[in-house]
Amino acid sequence: MKPASGILFESVLVALLCAGCGGDGQTPGTGTGAGSNTGSSASDGWLVEVTAASGIDFVHHSGRQGNLVLTEIMGGGAALFDCDGDGDLDAFFVDGASDSARSEGDRSSTPNRLFRNDGSGVFTDATEGAGLAVPDGIGMGVCVGDVDGDGLDDLYVTQFGRDRLYHNSGGGRFEDVTDAYGVDVAGWSCSAAFFDADADGDLDLFVTQYIDLDLELECRDGAGRRTWCPPLSGAPVADVFLRNTGGRFVDESERVGIAAVRAAGLGVVCDDFDGDGRADVFVANDGYENHLWIGREDGTFRDEAVARGVAFNHLGAPEAGMGVVAEDLTGGGGIDLLLTHLQEETNTLYRARGGIFVDDTGRSGLFETTMAYTGFGIAAFDIELDGDLDLAIANGRVRAGIVAPQCELAAPLDVLAEPNLLLIGAGGRFADAAGRATAFTGPAEVSRGVCAGDLDGDGDVDLVVTQIDGPARVYRNDAPRAGGWWIVDAREPDGRRAIGARVTVLEGGARLARTVRAADGYVTSRDARAHFGLASGSTQTPELEVLWPTGEREQFTPAGRDRVVTLVRGEGREL
Repeated sequence: MKPASGILFESVLVALLCAGCGGDGQTPGTGTGAGSNTGSSASDGWLVEVTAASGIDFVHHSGRQGNLVLTEIMGGGAALFDCDGDGDLDAFFVDGASDSARSEGDRSSTPNRLFRNDGSGVFTDATEGAGLAVPDGIGMGVCVGDVDGDGLDDLYVTQFGRDRLYHNSGGGRFEDVTDAYGVDVAGWSCSAAFFDADADGDLDLFVTQYIDLDLELECRDGAGRRTWCPPLSGAPVADVFLRNTGGRFVDESERVGIAAVRAAGLGVVCDDFDGDGRADVFVANDGYENHLWIGREDGTFRDEAVARGVAFNHLGAPEAGMGVVAEDLTGGGGIDLLLTHLQEETNTLYRARGGIFVDDTGRSGLFETTMAYTGFGIAAFDIELDGDLDLAIANGRVRAGIVAPQCELAAPLDVLAEPNLLLIGAGGRFADAAGRATAFTGPAEVSRGVCAGDLDGDGDVDLVVTQIDGPARVYRNDAPRAGGWWIVDAREPDGRRAIGARVTVLEGGARLARTVRAADGYVTSRDARAHFGLASGSTQTPELEVLWPTGEREQFTPAGRDRVVTLVRGEGREL
């Protein structure tokens, strides 16, 4: 989203109003809550919807009651992670509505839901007895991390209300340890990320905070109708940094400098953006300049977004930052940043150039492919295993857009529906691949989160997409393969996943690099393991190089392709 003036209906669009209330010419009913999409042919079936067959039947509830509160259209969190230690990816979904907004007897009275994977991509509802229900607040997002170093992934759930920390007790069961760990984050949290800020071996936590929302405030569009308020309708707030002291989290936001700056934070991703060996944090802000918190030797952070070229777009303007990914998207060897934005702003690509960034959106092809949409969730993954990263973007407006004046914004949400995007990458440019994945890009829905991971164990990356007041969608990757694959699980000697490790595939003169992390996109967590498409026709097995969070650099030579490779720091070999 963008400043209040940008949220109003632009008069120039009046001449383009649709005849109906579906928005942008979409037929009402094809958006939120529509049935499964089937019938993809081989030529357009790169992503095939398999929601029904997967067993995942989660439906998001926003708690919408007709008063157009902004929280209703901002959630949609989900995570792909191994909840039970059996080696495959399970799925967790965050519901939105508070208890007071639910109808009696609704199945969602236990809102958040957990699904366990049998290893083939078939899931069973494991919510009952898992201990993951959120009894208060309005759910937004989730991040995954091992807070106590026991080798099991724990969950941090963000809310409009008080956030929750759930400790993984094993076997798919969790315990609410919010109070025991000293977590006291309230207000409106959105995305969050576990990362090791001080290189002490345990995971610290960064939580984005949105705005101080007035639930009684009414906002209207240019035609005088009630609509959802823009971010500038509420005061911006500071993000939160929690340091892990070994069994307790301590709020050090003020000490490290995070609390000194206020904005409307939505997306977050952590990496070493300046190459000094310390973890940094990038925050995508909604209508405000972005933040790039550079970690310093004394444990504090300094916002260098302006100096490094990622605070504003090439016009010097702040944009509506929603989701964000940090990957080598241009083939230059650096860690580029790509942000999703509001309709008419484009999604923005910041290309890394030795610690600084250049807005490369125009040359990348993103200008023409994304400007018509409002992007939220985003995943960077190699759909056809050719070595180049591709993009899946979840779209859905926050304003009614081109809608006939007689339409009521309060219901249904179809006026916000947009199709998703699949963009195929090649050499730093991205082309619309709508015709290759019509099940994913065809229907218009109010999508929010995108989670990427190999759900069925066949080596390529599948997708889970969430939407507002509608069902989660599961998409199987059936794209033609240009090569082989590796999924690299980098571990510390004690079994902890090495969050922040930089894994590089070395094959001939080619270098493909990924960072081990779960948190990116928008209010979601993906598979933290590093996935590589191996497109080379070489008969030799590539080598792997790992730059560990400790600063050690180590090389490995895995035995063969097309498999999960588990590496342990200091071993010099596979596990």
